[in-house]
Amino acid sequence: MANDSEIHDRLSRVEEIIEQLDADECDLDEGTALHEEGKELLREVRELLDEGSGEVVEL
Repeated sequence: MANDSEIHDRLSRVEEIIEQLDADECDLDEGTALHEEGKELLREVRELLDEGSGEVVEL
């Protein structure tokens, strides 16, 4: 069963990825890998939210 910490952890990692990409500190291959990782994490978050097991605590 999913919980809020699972969602939080994934979204935190997505934020880290965005910061890395914004800082332009990686080459094309690393940037592509980070992009793919971010997409996968967001897909997982959507699945967790679709299950209805997470709780929105802040908008």
